[in-house]
Amino acid sequence: MLIPLLFLACTGHPDDTGELAEAPSLSWLTPADGDTVAAGEVACSVVVDDFTLEDPAKHNEGAPIGYISVSVDGAEVLTTGSTNFTLTLTAGAHDLSAALFYADGDEIEPPVAATVAVSVE
Repeated sequence: MLIPLLFLACTGHPDDTGELAEAPSLSWLTPADGDTVAAGEVACSVVVDDFTLEDPAKHNEGAPIGYISVSVDGAEVLTTGSTNFTLTLTAGAHDLSAALFYADGDEIEPPVAATVAVSVE
């Protein structure tokens, strides 16, 4: 299944206090909460607003850019600078979580995260 690339650029910039003008947001596009998907490689997609993503291997202190940390059932399985990625899931019920982090590895305050529950057959 091909999922169109959804990359939304950051429009918020830090003000004099270092806070973002617009609060970043993160939500799951696919799979949706409550979906049932086939076991194996699952195409995933999230939507990120007001935050620029970059490859987590690149560090750039102080800039409002970063990456997504993806977890399955509470265990981190992927860090990515893209809104489209693939997860390998086994049969059963799973919670998929995504959270935004600044490029230097710090979590955004307040935390920006989203979780969906999926059934894998």
